[in-house]
Amino acid sequence: MSPTLMSLLRRTPLTRILVIEKNVHAHKVVGYTLVSAIITHVVTHYYKFHQLEVKSKGKMTFIMLAFHKQTGIIGHCMLACLVFMMASAMPIVRRKMFELFYLLHHLSFVIVILIFFHIPGTSFKYYIAGPGAIYVIDRLYRFVRSRTNRPEILSVIEHPSNVIELRFAKRGMEYQVGQFIYLNVPSISWFQWHPFTLTSAPEEDELSVHIYVAGGWTKQLVLQFKERAVRMPKKLDIVHHSVPVPARTYKRDLLSLELQQPISVPAHLGRSGSDMSENYHNLSGSTQASRDFLPAELDYYSSSTGGGNVNMALNQNKVLPAAPVSYGSLPTIMVDGPYGAPTQHVFDFERVILISSGIGVTPMSSVLKSLYYQLNAAPHQRKLKKVYFLWVCRDIKALEWFRDLLAALDAEDANNILEVRTYLTDSLSVDHIRNISLNQDRNGPDAVTGLYRSPTYYGRPNFDKIFEDIGMRNPDTDIGMFFCGSKPLGRTIRSAKNKWNRELSHRNTRFVYHEEKSA
Repeated sequence: MSPTLMSLLRRTPLTRILVIEKNVHAHKVVGYTLVSAIITHVVTHYYKFHQLEVKSKGKMTFIMLAFHKQTGIIGHCMLACLVFMMASAMPIVRRKMFELFYLLHHLSFVIVILIFFHIPGTSFKYYIAGPGAIYVIDRLYRFVRSRTNRPEILSVIEHPSNVIELRFAKRGMEYQVGQFIYLNVPSISWFQWHPFTLTSAPEEDELSVHIYVAGGWTKQLVLQFKERAVRMPKKLDIVHHSVPVPARTYKRDLLSLELQQPISVPAHLGRSGSDMSENYHNLSGSTQASRDFLPAELDYYSSSTGGGNVNMALNQNKVLPAAPVSYGSLPTIMVDGPYGAPTQHVFDFERVILISSGIGVTPMSSVLKSLYYQLNAAPHQRKLKKVYFLWVCRDIKALEWFRDLLAALDAEDANNILEVRTYLTDSLSVDHIRNISLNQDRNGPDAVTGLYRSPTYYGRPNFDKIFEDIGMRNPDTDIGMFFCGSKPLGRTIRSAKNKWNRELSHRNTRFVYHEEKSA
């Protein structure tokens, strides 16, 4: 469970033997094995105590035998610690009371110490020395690094479907695509360190993470931004996407994406009340569609360029707000990382398949951003020849998170290196369908994503057909397959992957699967 050690192992040839991303699963297996061994140990002793009680005809009671000696008392203390650890590690407890889980999990140190008193003269010290040293060094290294790495927040951006984006200073951090960091906000909790995948590319001059607001910690983070909303001495450039703009930039000074004027939507399909984003989807029709839609998104960018602190405000009611009225500062954040992730090996392959569902798109966005810079830098130095990107979303608004990035790649990818397939699995309302139909031009971009070469598919992807098609197109090739999403979808993909690895073995085509879970 040492992220530092896992990152080091990813740089070694051991990755050909060990599936490093299964480290949490291995940790659970070890835990279950220990629990099974302890239960066997305790039950055996209880049975012996019962037998002795029967043979002594009550002269020695079960309680006396179990607690009379120091060995029994210490053993039951360890057993109590284990029960608390197991109870707090249950998913329903861990998700709702993470801090309690985190603290009680450290009872493992109490158990280690008690073992030396439970069995005097034990050889346990020889077994614990190596792992213990690794753990202590790892924790000290992470403690020092995280306390000295408190970057300045550059911007806070609210996206559709309960997602916020934090952009903060890079401060010389070196990382690879798809890697993740741990974030801590001391004003919320000193103990809670939450992992988030970096959605920025190593070529960029700032870091970014996309955070799905679902649990208690993420909701408190949003409240921190709202409570500490500030007015900048220097005016903030507040941009609402429903306001027509002649041009918009995806990345300051590095990636410029020219956009047309928003489409004109009939009055009966206009927004009203809380319905903020019904007007930017289109399926098949005749009205000319532009690449600038009307997403339910409110961005706060800072226009300051002279250094100094940049303070942002986050407002959740999707209406262009008045300027905030108080002064203050954003919460302090501490960063620990970066740490390795499966996606960092994307550029080791000539052909890759990126599959994500929902917020699992975050590691893929880092890959795609890096691919954009490589398309414009030195293509002859790039090993990667083809990328298939499949994004499965339930919510149509979620496709807005990285719309500009996909549009920029769609415009720059002259050699058709990137093939994008977006899938909408949720049912659409009648108004959605009518609006999409009205604003789709057969010769224009896709109405939902704004991409010219990549239509949106409605329904779940047929992975059997997709893998067959890709496998037949690429004989004598190892195809890297990288997935980040839910467990059920992961099982479906693994099943299809195994099937087509067998079917295509005669063509020497192999899908090399890498997986990480999204919340």
